[in-house]
Amino acid sequence: MEAVPATNADRRGALAELEALHSAGRIDASELARRRAAIANAQTLSDLSVLVADHGRAPATGQDRANRTFGAVVVERLNSPLLGGSIRRFTVGLGTRRIVIMLIGLALAACVAVAIPWLGALSDGGPSTPELPGVDPPTTTAAADPRLLTAEGFTALRNDMREELGSTRYLSAVIYPDYASIEVPISGDPRHSRRLYYNGSFPNSSVESPRAAGSAPADLRDVDLAALTSTIGQAPTQLKVADVTSRYVIFDRRKGRSVMSVYVSNAAGESGYWTMDLKGRTITKLQNR
Repeated sequence: MEAVPATNADRRGALAELEALHSAGRIDASELARRRAAIANAQTLSDLSVLVADHGRAPATGQDRANRTFGAVVVERLNSPLLGGSIRRFTVGLGTRRIVIMLIGLALAACVAVAIPWLGALSDGGPSTPELPGVDPPTTTAAADPRLLTAEGFTALRNDMREELGSTRYLSAVIYPDYASIEVPISGDPRHSRRLYYNGSFPNSSVESPRAAGSAPADLRDVDLAALTSTIGQAPTQLKVADVTSRYVIFDRRKGRSVMSVYVSNAAGESGYWTMDLKGRTITKLQNR
């Protein structure tokens, strides 16, 4: 059986979808970390689909498919003439009936997502939630090397937030080496928040969505930058994850206090995260094997 390979754009879309689920309170930071490691190591579209399918959503793909659903991309690629031979071998292996049922299911999922208007992306509620994630996908205006997990990059992010938004307050954020997804409060509206995509600038419009009940803002100015960058550097050794292929930082709240978690993983499936308060005082370290 030949599976349809996943592209970097597919993985990026799945990651953005999981971030939106985390910000909405549908998965916790530990589950986000576990699934992100799986996405980083996913080889096929089926691998990616499994990681979000249990939430009734499908991941968005990259910039070249910014307005199309993951289901639609899967259907297109499964029906591509270039994959005809693979599909026939796949059919022989599993049986025509199972293939037809699978393709019908994918097609229905794609149709439902396409039928939802663009403005539906402002909702992040129950089963009818649209597939569009709470962040805009990367664009060609991305900075060449934002290096957000360095002191320089993080400082630039804070400065750009203050210039763009007039504040560095946030509700949650996930910061990768080259881009960040940031949820910020809306002044005078405790029921909604805005999510922004940052890649050295804020190239896209923010997306408004329901704010998680009980969420409270914190301020990136309160982050001890020396402690954060030191932890990012020490995390592979402290968490015993060699040959790190992926790392990022999650900012959210745990048990009523604002925290930051440095997450690392490698191609062998080893991962872990180191959670601290904003001053760098360790709360917990977790290793996944």
